[in-house]
Amino acid sequence: MDPSKILCWNVRGLNSSARQDVVRCLVDSVKADVICIQETKMSDVTRWLVCRCLGSDFGNFVFSPSSGASGGILVAWRSHVTSLGSRIDGHCVSVNFRLADGASWWLSCVYAPQGIAEKIDFLHGLTTVRTHCLGPWLVVGDFNMILSNEDKNNSNLDRNMMGRFRKWKDDLALLEIPLTGRKYTWSNGQSNPTLVRLDRMFCSADWEALFPGCLLQSTTSQDLDHCPLLLGLQDVNRAKGRFFFQAFWVKLEGFHDTVDQAWCSVAPGPCPLVTLSRKLQATSRALQSWSAKKVGGLKLQLEMAWELLHMFEMAQELRVLSPAEDWF
Repeated sequence: MDPSKILCWNVRGLNSSARQDVVRCLVDSVKADVICIQETKMSDVTRWLVCRCLGSDFGNFVFSPSSGASGGILVAWRSHVTSLGSRIDGHCVSVNFRLADGASWWLSCVYAPQGIAEKIDFLHGLTTVRTHCLGPWLVVGDFNMILSNEDKNNSNLDRNMMGRFRKWKDDLALLEIPLTGRKYTWSNGQSNPTLVRLDRMFCSADWEALFPGCLLQSTTSQDLDHCPLLLGLQDVNRAKGRFFFQAFWVKLEGFHDTVDQAWCSVAPGPCPLVTLSRKLQATSRALQSWSAKKVGGLKLQLEMAWELLHMFEMAQELRVLSPAEDWF
């Protein structure tokens, strides 16, 4: 059976029973098949610890030990998921998975260092990793870097490192999997917090072709500074159905590029009417996929909004809402 969900999370240490319980609760909740954990802060990861944190079904795992009390990576997968091998590099753990149809792909989980020189070496190291992990490639984790100004809520930016990060992404021809419903993945937890997008997922074009219905979402941070990322490999429903165009799409970034790419992807044929039909079909499919990744499920978002309003209404029967709650 092929994996259906991948959970990626910087947990800030697995060396306490309370943190292990938090991880186990989330894993049971999201029912992921592959778990990528960064910053385990463990020099050794035993089978007992994996079962304690993830469950007995995660009998397969590979890890990179921490350096003192920092770092450490763990990648674990359920027994029904087939792997062909793994490798451990500096700040990176990679696993080669095989699908039921015989195709295979690489997953690399990373945890980038803090220093500038170390980050540069880290990017060079990932380029080398790519030469060994050939074919479809997914790289996930805490990169400790940002790609653009929009990835941070203040102006304290290292533009040189941003440029190096973008160059690394472009040199390896990687695509970033868009995160639905959330802009930042890390908070310093202050009253006026610094918010940054440090956790990301990139893939090669041939990996995206294997999983065109993938959808990346965030889950609750469980009072930790990093929020978990959940990648559903087949979450975009591609069943045939009636196409509904949403008027607000035209106001969103990426709409015109999506239409242009889909329209131009169909070469002209001998019959203009057949060509037009194929272009319209390609465009509708592309817009549905783009909307699912860019906007997410509107029905689910509306249900969540109603649930929050209901909770505030119940609280209002017992006490006066704070100004922030009233504004929300």
